[in-house]
Amino acid sequence: MKRLNRRYLLLSLLALALVGTIFGRSLLADLRVDVPEYQRPPELVLLDQNWTPEQRTAFHFTPQGTRLLPYAWFMALEQPCLSPFGCGMFADKAYLSRFGFIPGEVDARLNPDGLPVGFAIDKAFVDPITRQTSAVVGLNCAACHTGEFYYGKSVVQVEGAPGTIEVAAFQKALGLALGFNLKFPFSMGRYSRFAARVLGPNATADQTAQLKESLSAYVRPLLAEKDMAEAMHLYDNKAGFRRTDALTRIGNAVFGTNMKIDANNAVANAPVRYPQIWDASWFDWIQYNSSIADPLVRNIGEALGVRAQAVLYGPDAARFANSINMPGLQKLEALLAGDAPLKGLRSPQWPSVLPALDRQKVAAGAALYAKHCQGCHLRPMEELVALRPPPAAAANTPSDYWVNNLGRWLVKTVGIPLEEIGTDPHEAEDFAKRTADTGALGLGRKTAREGLMLVTRTIANNFFDANKITTEERLAAWRSLDPGAAVDPEGYTLVRDYQIYKARPLDGAWANGTYLHNGSVPSLYLLLSPQSDRPSTFHVGSKEFDPVNVGFSTAPMKGASKFDTSLPGNSNSGHEFRDAPPKTKGVIGPLLTHEQRMQIIEFLKSI
Repeated sequence: MKRLNRRYLLLSLLALALVGTIFGRSLLADLRVDVPEYQRPPELVLLDQNWTPEQRTAFHFTPQGTRLLPYAWFMALEQPCLSPFGCGMFADKAYLSRFGFIPGEVDARLNPDGLPVGFAIDKAFVDPITRQTSAVVGLNCAACHTGEFYYGKSVVQVEGAPGTIEVAAFQKALGLALGFNLKFPFSMGRYSRFAARVLGPNATADQTAQLKESLSAYVRPLLAEKDMAEAMHLYDNKAGFRRTDALTRIGNAVFGTNMKIDANNAVANAPVRYPQIWDASWFDWIQYNSSIADPLVRNIGEALGVRAQAVLYGPDAARFANSINMPGLQKLEALLAGDAPLKGLRSPQWPSVLPALDRQKVAAGAALYAKHCQGCHLRPMEELVALRPPPAAAANTPSDYWVNNLGRWLVKTVGIPLEEIGTDPHEAEDFAKRTADTGALGLGRKTAREGLMLVTRTIANNFFDANKITTEERLAAWRSLDPGAAVDPEGYTLVRDYQIYKARPLDGAWANGTYLHNGSVPSLYLLLSPQSDRPSTFHVGSKEFDPVNVGFSTAPMKGASKFDTSLPGNSNSGHEFRDAPPKTKGVIGPLLTHEQRMQIIEFLKSI
């Protein structure tokens, strides 16, 4: 045994020496993934947000047609360490929690292996290229839209809140883990362990070789995509924890990857904070740039952005073959929406484990909110819903509501022009200016607005036609708009590309963690302050909650992301309260005293 251990030690040292010789110290950094080691508090607090435990589990793990890996491969994969002995399983919950993912509960049907929240197992995933059915693991919307924060001995989980996850680091780690199975010297000992887990201990040499070829075939296009992204510098501007450039990545997936046109890819310079998603089903427009009015466009686009597959190239491009799990998307949407506002997922109430609210400050803050904030962010949702008349009273629609062509009452959100709000313009401008070649679809060049609507609506309508779902059933079950109906004064349908940002109601805003659409302001207190008071750099990734200023700790932390407001898309300008001449760009109110800021914050904690 000692001789065997010495042999493995020698092999390990030789392997590391070989790695060092081949790659050198600078490139060795490319083989490491630096992420935090969270010390999770012992007491889990689940808030009452109008979901049963069964509904919460369904949201966490319902598949929506995305694929990271075949399920068996994911469970057999080792972490990407540089030791030939391995260093734990990739699916280990402690390892995945380092990327910010929240540990998930075991569910015999949906999550038998206890994967984190947002890791969805699809046992009947149909590959649109091979048309073969297999079991895969992918991400669903809960991965990015389930939050948690630490306070003392408590970890508070918030459904629908922004997730503290680092997607780019997770993708890098997954890519390295796959590559290490194939690349000598990393594969030494590693691949044989992987094959034994996937195939069992009695696999033949042919089976083992075939598995390796299948793995190589799977990795090959992913590696080509990575090389292309690096050559085009698509993702050099790191989003870090809690953010992603959602619209650009969706566009790159649809127009670049799925159409196989590299030139259609765009540089991601508009990272945004994952938005809170309670109430979203009942707004007239969603996305930070107020660009999408239809749940199908929103949900299909989101699925394509997190690796649902679509074939929009070659002779069969017009078929729009895809892996979207439409029943899964419908289920997720129904969980979020309920059958009326506040009947689905509700915003979180300030939990009892945090310091109690000061009711005098809440009352004073309510008056300040009405004076300085309500004109854009509207009344609190509870008040809005109380004003909502029955559908038969459409002729008497309140100013805060809009009735769509299905007779559904939606909250009319306020869109603020970029020249007025003064916040970082990249997300709105990049989407408005983007165009793409439709390639094999033969439809010429389209704007991002036109392309997104074309692809998502065609995928949806093809599903409805194939399953003989009538228009009435579609509109009722999927809460979809009539695609022929004008939904704003200029006649756009479903998707628009105005250069504006949306101001939504602020119920539950205390749980968002960072502020402005790009997450460039670390606390509510700083959001109510002049730009000169806001830090130009800070760290993101901590889950330690600050109940006074309301936000997360921004202190340096091993593995955290450094937020630099000088980088493209990261500006912390705009939405300022300071004394300035009327209509000064980005100034939305007068300078508030410290006490006034604290009163508004106390009110926001209460709604």
